Amino acid sequence: MKSGLKVLPSVPPRPPLTPIVPRGWVRLVFWGLRVYIVAMLVLVIIGFSRGLR
Repeated sequence: MKSGLKVLPSVPPRPPLTPIVPRGWVRLVFWGLRVYIVAMLVLVIIGFSRGLR
């Protein structure tokens, strides 16, 4: 029984990508998203603490 799979040559390694530093309004949006996430976590914690009593 013969399968139709072929052995491919190995892929050469690539150099690591350099991180992109956000600037301007993109940086502001990322900070706003972080503040929003923290605010939502605080509200969830408050909701659970009041709901368990």
